[in-house]
Amino acid sequence: MFMRALGPAARLALWSMLAVALIVLDARFGALGWLRAGVIAAFYPAQLAVRAPFDFAGEVSGFLVRHRALQTENDALRARNQQAGAQLAQLDALRAENEELRRLIVLRHMTGFDSVAAEILSTPRDPFSARIMLDKGSNAGIRPGQPVVDGMGLVGQVTRAYAFGSEATLVTDRSQAVPVLIQRTGQRVLVFGGGSGMEVRYLPTHTDIQPGDILVTSGIDRVYPAGLVVARVTRVLRPTDSPYARVSCLPMAGVDKSRILMVLITQEAPAQPGTKAQP
Repeated sequence: MFMRALGPAARLALWSMLAVALIVLDARFGALGWLRAGVIAAFYPAQLAVRAPFDFAGEVSGFLVRHRALQTENDALRARNQQAGAQLAQLDALRAENEELRRLIVLRHMTGFDSVAAEILSTPRDPFSARIMLDKGSNAGIRPGQPVVDGMGLVGQVTRAYAFGSEATLVTDRSQAVPVLIQRTGQRVLVFGGGSGMEVRYLPTHTDIQPGDILVTSGIDRVYPAGLVVARVTRVLRPTDSPYARVSCLPMAGVDKSRILMVLITQEAPAQPGTKAQP
């Protein structure tokens, strides 16, 4: 009736034998695979619960690292884009300047005159004044009365020359008058500055002139060489109550766009600036 309990040594030996037997059975025959799978399945939710804070912390850390890396890359791309935009603008400016210089070289060969390239230093703040300052003056051979052109035609006339700079009056100035020819017919007329544009005055209504006609310098005033393109006719009105037609023109040269101009060093004695020659 009274059984003696196993001692600690006996229990240790018994459990050790059982453990060895189970290890052998599992290693040789895989007898405990079902038990291992059940234990893993039973403890899987607890494993997820334990790993969740660490996974969340890892995701947050990775997000912050990626966000910082993307910000750095975005800043670098923005800076590179701004630099590329500045370089592109500079290339466009250089291309426009190169094309302008090419036109000036062609025009120089066409006129046959010596010339001095000059850059515009400033334009007047007064909107009613059509005068510009150039960076070349009498030290470069520039004198009052010499024509100023760009690659597209006549821009104006030098009115004042200083040692290291000069002032030029544009053809759109109201004080300027240029003797020209209607290129299509050869008719001599006078074209005057009109502020923002130009106009032909004192032209009889029966004169053969029409919109689109090109006006070129006639050369009879010994100020402007013959053949320089001056303006294009934009509108012709023939009022019945006046013997003169109203002819509006636009200058062909870039009077408000060109940056580099060319002063023609004419050998003829220039006329006084601002005088209105007769055709």
